[in-house]
Amino acid sequence: MEQTEGAPAIQRAIILAAGFGSRLIGIEDPPKALTRVGGRPLLLQVIENLVSVGIEECVIVIGHKGAQIVEALDRYGVDVRIRFVRNPRFDLPNGNSLLMARDFVDGPTLLTMADHLCDPSLYQSVMRVRLRDDEAALAVDRRIEDCFDLEDATKLIVQDGAIQAIGKELREFNAIDTGVFRIVPGLIDALDALDGEGGVSLSEGVARLAKEGRFYAAEIDPNTRWIDVDTPAARRRAEELFSASPPGFALA
Repeated sequence: MEQTEGAPAIQRAIILAAGFGSRLIGIEDPPKALTRVGGRPLLLQVIENLVSVGIEECVIVIGHKGAQIVEALDRYGVDVRIRFVRNPRFDLPNGNSLLMARDFVDGPTLLTMADHLCDPSLYQSVMRVRLRDDEAALAVDRRIEDCFDLEDATKLIVQDGAIQAIGKELREFNAIDTGVFRIVPGLIDALDALDGEGGVSLSEGVARLAKEGRFYAAEIDPNTRWIDVDTPAARRRAEELFSASPPGFALA
């Protein structure tokens, strides 16, 4: 694996926005993707940052209160092609949401979460990675001590640039999953093979490809800001983290 400006351009991103978000919002609240940080919906900020790095099409997987998400994006208007995919089983793990968008994974594709705010450079860290056609990558953070909610974070063991293990319960680890991926059709195949009655998580699919030596770690710059806005405390931290944002990531 190498990082280079000559890597093939990625023009499509899939955004997972189907879940309940029970740790952040109440039953009567808007869907988590529309939670406001700095006065603006999370999902809108994610889309704008994807556009800033060259993404031309966003495929958004919706489920819980999905109609509100569609209406909100229609109201705001975004300068990118938007496609919606509905996941009727949004109670299942996030791997099942990605499986609903399988038709849009026909080559290297960016994958991110609607509730993960980050500097656009984090997306670029996986977009510029040069890999074989059957290999994928995950943007990882080595700053373990700076992780806001380490207990809930998905943890990794990375060796020689390759992912060796992934999971929230890892006791020994040396990197954190940022929730931003460069995926390929092979991940869909892995999720399909693992999918059962209780569904399948993205981490399970990553672990499957990692065992085959096909999932790599793209380390982010140590100055890159990102956070999973998954709780009220994380939302407050996001307000602090991006309060003095550069152009292209304005929160006001």
